[in-house]
Amino acid sequence: MSNQNIDSILPQGEALRTYLAQPYISAGDIKHVLKSRGVFINSSEKEHSIPALTLSLIRPSEFSELQLAYTTKEDNPKITTQTIKWQGEDTLLDAIPTVMDVNKLLDLEFVNFKVLGTPEFYPVNKDLDTIRMDYLLERVDRSKSWADSHKNFKGSIEIKKNKAQDELILIYTHTAPETKTTNKALSKHLISHFKSVKQISESEQATSIRFCDFTNQNRFNYLLGLTQHSRLVALSFQEVVDIGISPDPDILLPAALDWMKEKIRNLDLKGFSLEHSDFLSEVSYRPSLFLHRIDAKFRFSTSGLDGDCVISLGFPEFSAGQKKDSEIELRIKQISFDNTGRSIDKNDAKETILKELESEKIETFKTLSIPAGGAVSP
Repeated sequence: MSNQNIDSILPQGEALRTYLAQPYISAGDIKHVLKSRGVFINSSEKEHSIPALTLSLIRPSEFSELQLAYTTKEDNPKITTQTIKWQGEDTLLDAIPTVMDVNKLLDLEFVNFKVLGTPEFYPVNKDLDTIRMDYLLERVDRSKSWADSHKNFKGSIEIKKNKAQDELILIYTHTAPETKTTNKALSKHLISHFKSVKQISESEQATSIRFCDFTNQNRFNYLLGLTQHSRLVALSFQEVVDIGISPDPDILLPAALDWMKEKIRNLDLKGFSLEHSDFLSEVSYRPSLFLHRIDAKFRFSTSGLDGDCVISLGFPEFSAGQKKDSEIELRIKQISFDNTGRSIDKNDAKETILKELESEKIETFKTLSIPAGGAVSP
């Protein structure tokens, strides 16, 4: 019982159905519990597996297993980015909708969260072409005791004009999965509005940085370009400490990697100075390998903050389920500050540090991504 929260009240019936429908409980998690009961169903989709599990009482051990499916540090900020061409003359603050009820934009089958208050966009550093909305989201969390069933999470969306290239840069900061869902709803609504008022062409589509937008070779170049070969002043690369890598099943492995054939689906390597390991330094390996994550240690000095951190740059949905349309996500896994006596909000500091990478992340993508409609090769 040591791994079970005995203070929790086990949800049953409708409460359990709502809990299982939350985005951080996957179809695979539910399928595993059913399999342990000896229950097998034709479809693993949640619309079929949830009823199969809610028809009977859930055991404490099963609920404990589902609790482990939660992300371990939901409060940790993670950043994704999109760009889209801009043709308008108005400032961003003037171009946004005059009224926007965020909760009305959330079209969820099972609503277990809401945005608190009425968040609004405001100019960043008095710049009318750089605007930001911060919001606080409340989630009903059935994995906790009733006294602790409500939890709040922060999210934000920042939009700025890149006037030199006539484009908008949209920077999304999310924590729990619900904040990621909220950011997507906000983005869809805003882009639709900008098109309706002719600030964005109707034919334009937002561009994300996805796993499938690179050849295998260029994905190495991209992730190493943002870490080992980064030219940023505020962040100084120290070493690669962790990588996620797997063989491309459609490409013949070089003789030196033949041991991976039909044996290795995914390989996580932890260590020191992995940029000098054969996996990252041997260029001939790159066409046959999927590099989907790099964790690198940096020395940072920005906005009055100094210290060390480990930044993870990866494609989490590819790592978890081989989804090639996975967007790149940046997050800080470890952080320490030189001035330990100073009062510092760690999550605010993490977001400040991650945003230092934004410009380099976007510009490097433009040089290494596969052109639209281009042929894909390793």
